[in-house]
Order: sequence, then C-alpha cells, then structure tokens
Amino acid sequence: MLLFHHSMDLDEVVLGEIQGNPNFSDPEFKNAYLWLEREVGFYPLFLAVGGTEDDIRMTGYQDNWRIRTSYTYVNGKIKGHYRKAGEFPNVILFSFEDIDGIFMDYDYWHLVLNSSNKNITDYEKRLIFKPSWTKAKWLRKSSEYPHSVQLVTSKVVLPKAARIYVKNKKTKKSLENIGFSNVDVKRITLE
Repeated sequence: MLLFHHSMDLDEVVLGEIQGNPNFSDPEFKNAYLWLEREVGFYPLFLAVGGTEDDIRMTGYQDNWRIRTSYTYVNGKIKGHYRKAGEFPNVILFSFEDIDGIFMDYDYWHLVLNSSNKNITDYEKRLIFKPSWTKAKWLRKSSEYPHSVQLVTSKVVLPKAARIYVKNKKTKKSLENIGFSNVDVKRITLE
C-alpha cells in the first residue's frame, strides 16, 4: 500500500534524489522549519502519511485544479481572486511504499507554526513527536484519522516512487521522457 506522499512543481523534478531545501520552503514558515531542523538534525522534507485522498490533499496536489486562490472582504462582500489560463501550477505527486523518517502529529504541528519557536515545551514536543509510538501505531492513527500524520525525512529518491500522479498527458510524457515510470494522469477533487 502506498502510504507516503510528496508533491512538487514539475520545474523542480529531477531524476534522482531531492533533499530538504530552504529555497523551496514557504518563507512564512521559515522559523518553524529551522526549529524542526534543530530538533531532528536535518532540514525537513515533508511527506503526507496515509492511503486516502484526504491524506494526499495534505501535499497540495489538488491545487492543480484550484481556480480561486484567495478571497478578501470588500465593503462587507466577498471578492474572490481567481487564476486565469496559463496561471495554474503543474504539481506532481510522488507516492512511496516506505520512507525512513520521523513521524509527526500534524494536529499539533500548529504549536510550532504559531509560536516564536522559543517557547515550545517538552510536553508540546511529546505531543508532536510522540517518541514512545511505534511505526505501526503511527500508521494506525493515519488510517483512523486521515490528514493527521506527516513524516519528515532528509531526502527522497524520486525514481523509487511506486506511483506518480500528474494532471495531464503532456506532463506524463515529459516525466517519461526524462526516465520516470509508473506515471498516471489522476485528478482528485477539491475540498
């Protein structure tokens, strides 16, 4: 069963190994990622854990089809901001059977995202990392509560993906031309 998922833009895909890299991280969360790097010993590369579409949505793969990117309130009314033709991303989803890394409880990750990172207590760290949990317990949590477990690792070898989802046939052909196999065109619904 494919339980570990990572997505990235087509322009970033290489036929080889990728590592956690601050250049590809959201600047808004830089301090949280640096805190995590200090805790785990490497710059984090995040993977969603689980076998459902809800778990895959953790990766952002569904943004390939998201038309409204945000909205604001103007004079008490909602004004949406929409993508136009040519502005849609081309996100690729890589799914793996097994990856070495450190499991994290996504439901408690907000403690780090919303803090100054100087105030994370030992108790909060235990909520996030659950050091006494086995891999089997983490996988059970992910199956019982989709969209609740993530894994951080230092690197992923993309050609070892057991399945690759892309948004269209053109992208599938591009990946196959550089040497990837197991590429399927797959649309998932928006939330």
